[in-house]
Amino acid sequence: MPSLDLALFTSAHDEESARYRVLHGLQEARRAFGENHVYPHLADLIHLHEAMQEVTGESEVLRGRGQITGIDLNQGALRYEPTDEPAFLFETLIEWASPLIEDVIEEGRAIFDFVDEHTEVEAVGIVPSYQDEGYLLIPDSGALRILRYAVSIFTRHDERFRSLRTAVIGQAPADAPPHDLKQRLIAQHPDLPTPATYRLATDLDFPVEATILPVAKRKLLQYLAVGGALGDC
Repeated sequence: MPSLDLALFTSAHDEESARYRVLHGLQEARRAFGENHVYPHLADLIHLHEAMQEVTGESEVLRGRGQITGIDLNQGALRYEPTDEPAFLFETLIEWASPLIEDVIEEGRAIFDFVDEHTEVEAVGIVPSYQDEGYLLIPDSGALRILRYAVSIFTRHDERFRSLRTAVIGQAPADAPPHDLKQRLIAQHPDLPTPATYRLATDLDFPVEATILPVAKRKLLQYLAVGGALGDC
């Protein structure tokens, strides 16, 4: 959502124009949510709101250092540029926009939570001890999308986080037995001779890229965090 970013607030010179852009961006997000497209809009709004809170908390520092131009997430610090203009307009805009953005975030989260409640990650066969790489099967328009996943770890603000990278490697009929697909994957990709394999069970017909996949990735990460389980397929 390029129309809504921190610079819209910190570099604003025309309050009316800035408010129009905020309302337009939120309208676009609401339209996407109305079509059950959760991402990237939800993540963008959450990051923007966090940045706005950071700016508000540092407003006194701003007056002494200059105008905020962004946030260095790796360093956990604000970026400034010298300015002779008073730093009051951005505070006014943030105070006005915050509750509006929070309302739209809640709309997106409601859809995300609904999808989360109506999906389950299930293991296919026996889960090996090594689960940082493997396969994920996701329903997709009457078929099964086959993804290869890899868990990676990154550090931010001196904290370690786990993320899940995925790549589509194939497709199969929706009624293909998951165990047969697993055996086929073993034959096609010998670098993973005993792969962790999971499927996402859901009856929802929501957009895969914008909604189902982000939920599936989070659920699989949560599943892996507790060590997986024995499958029943």
